[in-house]
Amino acid sequence: EAATNRRGGANLKNLQAARGARGTIVVDMREFRSGLPSQLHARGFEIVPVTLEVGDYVLTPQLCVERKSVQDLFQSFNSGRLFSQVEAMARHYPQPALLIEFARAQPFTLISHPQHSTLQGQMGVTERLSLLAIHFPALRIFWCRSPQVTAVLFEALKEGR
Repeated sequence: EAATNRRGGANLKNLQAARGARGTIVVDMREFRSGLPSQLHARGFEIVPVTLEVGDYVLTPQLCVERKSVQDLFQSFNSGRLFSQVEAMARHYPQPALLIEFARAQPFTLISHPQHSTLQGQMGVTERLSLLAIHFPALRIFWCRSPQVTAVLFEALKEGR
């Protein structure tokens, strides 16, 4: 059962039926270093901490989200890790999503800054995001300015909006 929860969240249906489907979000244990789980809890969601092998947040049995900071996005593209992560989400969930979360205090740009690791190769981040969207047509890509805004987005996604 634990492997099912970790790999693809298929057992989430039973978990949500027992706890009330609308208010449950499964959160990867490593995500508790960010402020998002506490924001979700403050909005009334029941948080279920699990070590997930696929994604960072399971909002519904169909919808899984991989959350990236801008710096992590650059690093994940360089290492090839992001493609593998999206591929795994697309294999286990009909609605995979990539969330790019950026700092409220800094202007948002997808151009590499000196404080971020630069992208290797000729393609920029927008081209790489475009390729992800082409290879994984079900992938939804979201940008949010803060964990507070992300919590509002997750609420809307859980409501089917």
